Amino acid sequence: MEFKLYRCAHCGNVIFKVVDKGVPVMCCGQKMEEFVPNTTDGAMEKHVPAVEKIAHGSGYSVSVKVGSVEHPMLPEHYISMIAAVDGDTVTMKFPKPGEKPELKTFCRSEKVEAYEICNLHGFWKGEG
Repeated sequence: MEFKLYRCAHCGNVIFKVVDKGVPVMCCGQKMEEFVPNTTDGAMEKHVPAVEKIAHGSGYSVSVKVGSVEHPMLPEHYISMIAAVDGDTVTMKFPKPGEKPELKTFCRSEKVEAYEICNLHGFWKGEG
């Protein structure tokens, strides 16, 4: 599964397109742009998701933490979404300011892709 987000350049709305029939997604009267990870300025150590896995039965207990240095979770600067992609399964969390920027889940495959959105520094991807 390819995990793609789209963003409105006018209002900032972000969507996850579950089924792509080739028709452009519109918002505010204009075509939404693909939101490409790791293309904005920001400290990588605070934004690239870090994936930790522990073998557990038929898969892995997975923890996705935002950054090798914990990202701030202030009302003016926070992580609005964390996602883990395991083959055809997506697990998402929408933390609030004051909460830890971390997602815990169970995955079956060895390779897990992790994504996050910072309200100031954009969309980021990591793998583990």
